[in-house]
Amino acid sequence: MLGPKIRQIREQLGLSQKQLAGEDMTRSYISLIEKGRAVPSQRMLKIIARRLNTPMEFFLGGSASTDSDIGEAVLEKAKACYAEQNDSACIRIAHKVLTLTEDTSDQSEAYLLILRSHNRLGDYRQALDEGENAAFTVIRTGDRERIVEYYLEMGRAAFHAELFHAARKHYEQAYTYSSRLKHLQEEHIQSLTFLGTTHLRLGNVNEGLNYYLKAEKEAQMAGQPELYGEITLGLGKAYYMSEQDGHMLLSYDWTKRSVQAYKQASSESYVLALHNLAVIQLHMGQKKEALPLLDECARIYDKRNLPHKKASILEEISKIYLEQREPEQAEAIIKEALQLLDQQDEGMLRAKLYRLLGIVFHEKNNSNEGYYFLRMSHDLLKRISANREADISQQLLLLSLQDRKMNYDDYKSLIK
Repeated sequence: MLGPKIRQIREQLGLSQKQLAGEDMTRSYISLIEKGRAVPSQRMLKIIARRLNTPMEFFLGGSASTDSDIGEAVLEKAKACYAEQNDSACIRIAHKVLTLTEDTSDQSEAYLLILRSHNRLGDYRQALDEGENAAFTVIRTGDRERIVEYYLEMGRAAFHAELFHAARKHYEQAYTYSSRLKHLQEEHIQSLTFLGTTHLRLGNVNEGLNYYLKAEKEAQMAGQPELYGEITLGLGKAYYMSEQDGHMLLSYDWTKRSVQAYKQASSESYVLALHNLAVIQLHMGQKKEALPLLDECARIYDKRNLPHKKASILEEISKIYLEQREPEQAEAIIKEALQLLDQQDEGMLRAKLYRLLGIVFHEKNNSNEGYYFLRMSHDLLKRISANREADISQQLLLLSLQDRKMNYDDYKSLIK
């Protein structure tokens, strides 16, 4: 039996289970292996054999079962489908692995392939359902790298499904399992970054800012410009959302750093940084500088078929029309943006567009229609737990009930 062999040699060498686990595994995983309740993967067994100064052949002893061999062969086929971006086939074949073998390591790899494929297809709710079934198996492997990958994928699925509280919990687990491990430094930085983004969506600006600052400090040493671009982009957003004096200039500076980092990495995300820079410039009154950037971003989003991003551009243009007291033009732009969201929806942006429509109808002296859209904005934001934005819509609802005409200036006074 594999487990007793490992235990016997470990005790002969005077090693504790924690020492044998090292940074790659958990102590509880070694305990499960020694009790025969878990089977290590080839990678984990190599690490164990090396730490016990014993050839792998001693542990294997020709005991590999037929079902395990078949499971591994089918798993390799699923991996090949994933590499070819044939996600539907990958999911189907990975499910077969789960029925062909009881090997925990192979099953966990199959589950991760299923998760990644669903996320790449945009089937985020399905990814979450599959991921719930995978939790016990993945954690039971004791493989920290695999566990961190699992929580990052679950966080991604929850975030894109706009289940931000769930996303935060998954990213917190990824952060915990990757802490103080050099070989998981990149995953650790990603966990910090995604925690920052999730907290911003939840309206927890200070918490988001703190996570981004921690990530930026660690990323400086990692030497990965694309990752650094993502972090500095987040810092720009966080400072933009903050209400403290001087933070708008910090937002501008960090976003410019993001533009440069993405440019250095030749990253497609370069357009996201340009987009945010234009938004900040508009807020600072630099319309002449911002409009060409918005036009450039809109062209790129059209070319890449990203309708929700194009809708975000139109949101900013509608604000310009409202600033110029042209509600009719603003209304047309907002409705065009909502049509784009029918192709690829994004709840937060839809709620913001409803809110702007509420302002438009109030400026057109149609207070009933204005109240209706403000109420829809508030209810949608509450449903996705975007509490900070929901509070803004709530305050506008209260203002709309007062005996005076509400306009775009009321909106501006609340967003900053």
